[in-house]
Amino acid sequence: MKRVLMILAAAILAGGMAGASTPDDPIGAAVEKYFAGTFAGLKAVADQKPTEDTLRRVMKPLAEKTDGFFGGTLIDTDFVIREVYFKRDFLARGFDLKKVEQLDYFWELMRKAPAPQLSEPGHGNIMQPRLIAMRYPVITDGRLESVVSIMVRTGAFLEATGLDRCRGYRIFCRGVLAEEEDGDRKGDWKSVTLALPSTEWRIEYLP
Repeated sequence: MKRVLMILAAAILAGGMAGASTPDDPIGAAVEKYFAGTFAGLKAVADQKPTEDTLRRVMKPLAEKTDGFFGGTLIDTDFVIREVYFKRDFLARGFDLKKVEQLDYFWELMRKAPAPQLSEPGHGNIMQPRLIAMRYPVITDGRLESVVSIMVRTGAFLEATGLDRCRGYRIFCRGVLAEEEDGDRKGDWKSVTLALPSTEWRIEYLP
């Protein structure tokens, strides 16, 4: 079974996402709920137009209610990190995200048509766990003023949605496999597609 969940600004404003959840697809419903809530929280941060002085204060409610919250940043229009949520991440201040080749596609879209973004799950390493990044533009008079971004642990997302309890799952970002736990390949694989103006995730899973 396939479902398409549209994460649109109008849906976020309404407190949810387009597409009705179905009782026979609890994973799809949980994924829908997770991203609707997280992007609504990011929108609330962006609406307050945070500065380097206010980022921690305005992001604190989202950080405290988001399981697996790993960090947050304020990014300027040159895509340089200007402030971080956790003081432990101070070395990230001043880092130019244009140096990260994997983000070229996202930054180009943010320049042309600012909109919420969902990056592919990062694979992590010894120094950093697997993370999912979400970004939201701060708009003033129709112009991009800055970008707020948060990262959550991939494991927390899998646990919150029940994907960690599935026999197998695969996450594709923009058509490329980014995360998987194959498990038992036999069975009726279900599919959920998350569509943002700038990104598409497809999650396939075996309940």
